[in-house]
Amino acid sequence: MQAKPKTGKQKPSLVYKPYLRGNWHSGLAAKRGLRILVYLLVFMFVYLFIGQVLLFDSVILRTMANLTVILACGALLYNDGAKVGMDDVAFAEIALTRQQAGSEVSQADRNRCYHPLKGFFTALMGTLPLILVSLVFAFIATEQHYQLGGLPGWVEGFERRADVGLALQYYHQHQGIGLEGVLRIIVRLLLFPYINIVGTDSSAALLWVERLSPLLVCLMPLGYALGYLQGPRLRAGVHGAIHTDTRRRVRKQKKERARLQQPRNLV
Repeated sequence: MQAKPKTGKQKPSLVYKPYLRGNWHSGLAAKRGLRILVYLLVFMFVYLFIGQVLLFDSVILRTMANLTVILACGALLYNDGAKVGMDDVAFAEIALTRQQAGSEVSQADRNRCYHPLKGFFTALMGTLPLILVSLVFAFIATEQHYQLGGLPGWVEGFERRADVGLALQYYHQHQGIGLEGVLRIIVRLLLFPYINIVGTDSSAALLWVERLSPLLVCLMPLGYALGYLQGPRLRAGVHGAIHTDTRRRVRKQKKERARLQQPRNLV
């Protein structure tokens, strides 16, 4: 019986090569965190323009739309972390080769090498300022209640009457914005997608989001750390593609030599 030809695509082979493990924390890893911080600030700025568009009346539609934005931002950080992780593994392979050849690997080079926890450290350093702001606000946040708005102009004439003016005096008691109010503005800008999902109808639900803000601001940067973990596998895929291409080229050359060595039929 003849074997059926394979119609499906073969999975790419993975060839893992040894590499020198670096340090999980370093000044370089901390500097990379600035890139994550810039990403988060850009996401916040962009969401100021598209956030109102995603505020649908339907809870299901609103949740799906805002979750899509969150996942898209997390995917961008995931891809960035995967690229950095693959580059660090490539550098770690070279560093190991140099070490095996008798050369000394400097501390700076070791800091550049791959370590599986380095992505988490970088994500933490980039998110740390936002975590600290959210943590302070989470402790002092209180449930917001309905506040009275301003009085229309035509009511001013009635305020001169003693019986009416005393009742309307409450409308003129303005409280200045304090630390909680300033932090609430910052945190809600950072958590705009989650605020949209919960909605503004329930003050208790909003308070829960504000109390959980230190954890919520870490969700998207977590994508960078998870992407960084893929560095060895992506690098193994590069080696696998090179190995497969080399085998294919050698096999083709053997067939070509065998064809040339076959005796030609005499006419």
